[in-house]
Amino acid sequence: MNLRYVEINIDNLDFAVKIQNEIFPLEDGRQNYIEGITKDPYRKEMVNYIVYDGETPIGVVGLYSYNEYPVDAWLSWFGVLEEYRKSGYGSKIFDFFENLSLKKGYTSIRVYTDNEFDKAITLYEKKGMIKEFYKNNNESEEINNSTIIYSKSLTKENTKKWNNKFLGLTAQSEKEKQRK
Repeated sequence: MNLRYVEINIDNLDFAVKIQNEIFPLEDGRQNYIEGITKDPYRKEMVNYIVYDGETPIGVVGLYSYNEYPVDAWLSWFGVLEEYRKSGYGSKIFDFFENLSLKKGYTSIRVYTDNEFDKAITLYEKKGMIKEFYKNNNESEEINNSTIIYSKSLTKENTKKWNNKFLGLTAQSEKEKQRK
């Protein structure tokens, strides 16, 4: 494996969206990628990458954080194209995200998902992440009934649970659905 991570910018945006849509056909990341490029003020940081093995695009991955929770790096648009799955790419890409988070000074990593992504869940658990179900009174019933948060400390301290702090996932979900 000779993995390269090419940051998504305005020049490769359409290609990145095409890859992301193949991995997540029911979601559209275009606006998220644009917000990462243009520096959305709600987020402390957002950076996304197209992942290549040599010259072959195999997936996408990103990192974002919230101004309100500045020590937590969140895994974004993490996925491997179907024909390259079960080859160890997911684990290597996750390691890139974890190492990037450490390098940038974050003290924990997190990701939200649902039971639909069982292969990713298996990976998160293998990587030492702890699971909790997300429920917040400001979120929709759909979000509250399906969202799982995985967390891992990047320090010697025990992993701190998210404890249902507001994430705005209902609005995020609506934004993705509107673009379809």
